[in-house]
Amino acid sequence: MADSKSIAVLNLGSQRLSGALFSRSGGDLVLKRYEFVDMPGDPTVDATRLPQLKIGLQELVERLKIKGSSVWYTVAGHTVFNRFVKLPPVQGDRVAQIVEFEARQNVPFPINEVVWDYEFASEGSGEMEVVIVAMKSDALNEINEQVVAAKAVTSGVDVAPLALYNAFRYSYPDVDEPSVLIDLGARSTNLVFVEKGRFFIANFLVGGASITSAVSKEFNISFADAEAQKCARGFVAAGGAVQDHADPEIAALSKVIRNAASNLHTQIMRRITAYRSQQGGSQPKRIFITGGGAMLGNMASFLEEKLKTPVEIFNPLRGVQVDRNLKSDVAHADSPFLGELVGLALRSSGGTPSEVELVPTPVANARDAARRTPALLLSALVFWGALGAGIVYYQNTERVIQERLSSMRAENTKLQGLGSQIAALDAKQTQYTALSTQLEQAVAERSYWVRLLTDINAKFQNDLIWLTVVEPVKDGKSITPSLIGQEVTSDKKDEAAPGSTPVYSIKIQGLYRKNDEGEQIVYKYAAALAKLPWFGIDNFEARQAEFVSAQSGIEEDRYAYTFNITLPLKQPMKFQD
Repeated sequence: MADSKSIAVLNLGSQRLSGALFSRSGGDLVLKRYEFVDMPGDPTVDATRLPQLKIGLQELVERLKIKGSSVWYTVAGHTVFNRFVKLPPVQGDRVAQIVEFEARQNVPFPINEVVWDYEFASEGSGEMEVVIVAMKSDALNEINEQVVAAKAVTSGVDVAPLALYNAFRYSYPDVDEPSVLIDLGARSTNLVFVEKGRFFIANFLVGGASITSAVSKEFNISFADAEAQKCARGFVAAGGAVQDHADPEIAALSKVIRNAASNLHTQIMRRITAYRSQQGGSQPKRIFITGGGAMLGNMASFLEEKLKTPVEIFNPLRGVQVDRNLKSDVAHADSPFLGELVGLALRSSGGTPSEVELVPTPVANARDAARRTPALLLSALVFWGALGAGIVYYQNTERVIQERLSSMRAENTKLQGLGSQIAALDAKQTQYTALSTQLEQAVAERSYWVRLLTDINAKFQNDLIWLTVVEPVKDGKSITPSLIGQEVTSDKKDEAAPGSTPVYSIKIQGLYRKNDEGEQIVYKYAAALAKLPWFGIDNFEARQAEFVSAQSGIEEDRYAYTFNITLPLKQPMKFQD
């Protein structure tokens, strides 16, 4: 367990978990220790995320020796919904009410199913702007369970890009021109726009894993091998007429990385353009990069070439002292991975530019109980005081004791009658428990859909296909509410014959990108699904036209084409129509 003066913080990245211990010395922040734990595999595969997170956190907590310590930790930017909202000029006591109204209007989930908070993004003489951040309560609680399982105690939860914003303001107080901090993560990329009097954040799902996937596909190697090659020998090839690397394998690798990084540049340019046109922001004059992608060779020069703006590596330790037990040069070399940790450590003393906090349900309950503890203690003292006075009084006279004894005997008789009633109720409870067996069995079958959808997800062979709708249908007709106000139509118009057994199917709609194989990738994907034990289809190849339809990808100016797959379920299910 860390000492009481240490500040323990964790950053839960998609591929790398990082943690650190800080302390305060004369008002300055001091880095005492830090550790990294890398999680294997593709960070875009959600199915393995929680088990790997649990194992990685246990190792990280063990290395930092912070079991039983209170910690702040961050969640990744892509796991959180954020929306910037402008507010009319109002008095301070009404701001919270208006923000709650805006949250109910903008958050795409029922407000009682999310954990949310807000922070002022800009303030002026006129209207104010706030950023609303929200996360599904279940998702946050699942992550918090892994932190608790690692024997750490949750003190607070921040959002990664906002922690970076705090670190930037602390480490670069001299930067007053419009700037953007680009966090090149494994699964996604965060952009933090900073200019005088305001900030803005954006996120998109392109990161280091997309570059690794491109290497894996190009050289026909596993994701793990591609990641190792990228980290050990990879760099972004220089543009223009530049001599290739002497080693042809490394030269080929660098060109693949450059091609993949071009998509990253395109996405960054789109967010910068949107920030200027939709948010009224200024063109960034300085660009800082951080995260694992910033460590890739020539990444800074590549982005500087493409963005036509000076690019430098963000150093969150610029305003932080490094403990003499650490090697300062090594810590500064690892600084691209320490930005969120510095931002979290600053939360311990308060007064940070952003103080957003997402509170897991168990933490909220514990805080509520702590607030009520003084009142409960006072009530207990009053109760025991009254009881003591009563005991003293009853000890003064035998008559009072006898009267009380008689009263207790009468009460005992009454309680015996109540006992008979309770026994009768127990018998009824036993009867009701037996009747609930069927309901319990139905609840237990909930995992049916989890396993089914997991198997459907596992059959993806590439990123050319994505699904927009997966729904159960009965006799060809949808039994789920229509989405986005659209009517759900069915390929099969005929109603089932009266008295016949209904046929339940899974209907899958989606898009596929234009590719060399055309719509055949849809038929291959459907054939793979048909072999799953969930569906009852004989001789699928000969009958595939009954179950699959896809637009032909022959138009030169189209990016994607629609398809439909309807597969009958082998196991009949009970649905509410």
